[in-house]
Amino acid sequence: MVVAFRNTVLFVRDMERAKEFYIDVLGQEVSLDLGVNVGFVGGLALWERGYVNDLLFEGKMPGDEGVPRMEVYFETTAMKEVARRAEEAGVRFLHPLTAQPWAQLAVRFYDPDGHLVEVAEPMDAVVLRLADKGLSADEIAERTMLPMPVVEAFLRGECCD
Repeated sequence: MVVAFRNTVLFVRDMERAKEFYIDVLGQEVSLDLGVNVGFVGGLALWERGYVNDLLFEGKMPGDEGVPRMEVYFETTAMKEVARRAEEAGVRFLHPLTAQPWAQLAVRFYDPDGHLVEVAEPMDAVVLRLADKGLSADEIAERTMLPMPVVEAFLRGECCD
């Protein structure tokens, strides 16, 4: 089983301000911009806090005290194995293995120091899984929220990291 580190995800209050900072001040190049989720070449990612609040904390995220401001993100195709290992280790889960709104299987839990850890399947695996279920490229793009060129590249077996 391979679990590959992919990125650090910062939860930001103002996406445009944060994106501008990382582009203008630190010279980061956007690799994928989904509005509430922005990835940069090299692995840094930003998620809009309001979206994270609704998605992960059901709109009940308290003030900044004790609330993660970031997560560490890993990918693997062995999702059930990771979820089983985490459960056997007695970790505290934010949520069990579940399909995200964009169809990616993911599990989130806390490390021993309370840092949020996400392990999810790679998006190319999501695209191929959906294609195996008979979805067209257009349906996959709509379901995953990925741009069509990315979906088409994944379907051709090309990686778009």
